[in-house]
Amino acid sequence: ERLKDERVLIVGENCGPVARAYGLAKALEVREFGKRHPSLFPRRREVENPPTLDDDDGPVKAVLFFEDPEDLGEALQVVLDVILTNGDPSGKRVLVEDSTVEQEVEVWFTNPDLVYSGLATNPRLTQGSYRLCLETLFQCATSSTSTSYYSIHHSESSTTSEQTRTPKRKLISNTVGKPTPLTGRTALNKILSQCTNNTTEEDLEIWTVGDNPFSDVALALMMGWNAGLVKTGIWDGDVKSLEKENAVPTRIVDDVGVLIGQLLPE
Repeated sequence: ERLKDERVLIVGENCGPVARAYGLAKALEVREFGKRHPSLFPRRREVENPPTLDDDDGPVKAVLFFEDPEDLGEALQVVLDVILTNGDPSGKRVLVEDSTVEQEVEVWFTNPDLVYSGLATNPRLTQGSYRLCLETLFQCATSSTSTSYYSIHHSESSTTSEQTRTPKRKLISNTVGKPTPLTGRTALNKILSQCTNNTTEEDLEIWTVGDNPFSDVALALMMGWNAGLVKTGIWDGDVKSLEKENAVPTRIVDDVGVLIGQLLPE
């Protein structure tokens, strides 16, 4: 609600229209934002007669990671610019030049998972991995002693020991999605909203079903629900690791169809 009339940067291929449909009227996906700011990522420009100057459309107040970006390099560059300049990528990198300035741009990730299972033989990277990339780049940018990142206000006579005292910042961000409490509570509220009046959580048998013991099963255990772990995805089949990591599901099944058949027999 508080961001509905603010400029918001969306990470996720074709997710700009989705964000606007949610009520974020001034949301722009990275590619859309880049077309209005052609200097930010000059390696990729697909606009006929692009503007010669970046668009001055107000500061970005938040960056929301919805999905995998179309181009990770472009997304990281643009998002880093937005964060370090406190929302004005055409302006100064105030978080680099002045250690007393606080980060103003909110950063939200909607999935903590590092990887997911796809058609490839090995797991594919997803939002948790992109978060690590952004955190590392942010720390490097705010602690580097190279002239590329160092404030012009430092005199040439500054010694190396003085320069290395530049504090290393930590990116301030928020992560939702399984297995965070916010996601669990949101799911429960959605379920209860579809039930008859006076239905409580105790009246229901709730299951989470998924292939990741550290997100799907972990969410169920945190919420006190049942968990079905399927063998069709990221889990490697090591039952002992589940016990070691306290991620033991209620049932382990070959696939979701098997579990449905067990829970809803004909």
